Amino acid sequence: MSGLRDASGTIVIDEAEAESDIRKIELAKSKLNDAKQILNPANIDSERMFGAARDALEEQLLKISQDLSDWEDRCDSSVRYIRHVVAEYKRIDREFAAKARGLK
Repeated sequence: MSGLRDASGTIVIDEAEAESDIRKIELAKSKLNDAKQILNPANIDSERMFGAARDALEEQLLKISQDLSDWEDRCDSSVRYIRHVVAEYKRIDREFAAKARGLK
C-alpha cells in the first residue's frame, strides 16, 4: 500500500491500493501452489530413480513443499490482516462522521 499518510500527516488507507495488494498476494499464492504441485514428491519417476538419491530428493522436495505451504499460509494471513485494517478504518471513519454530524 503506497502513501499511508496524507499531506497533513494523517494516516490514510486507500481501499483500491489495499485491493490491489490483495490481488498481488493472491497471484503469488497461486504461483506458490503451482510450484508445490510441480515439486510434489509423488512426481518422482520411481523407475528411473531409486535408493539413496531418490530418498534424498524426496526428503528435500517434502521440505520445499512444507516451506511453500507455510508461505501460502502467510499470504492468507496477510490478506486477512489487510482486510481487517481496511474494515477497522472504515469503522473509525463511520464513528468520526457520526460524531461530526452530532456537533453540527
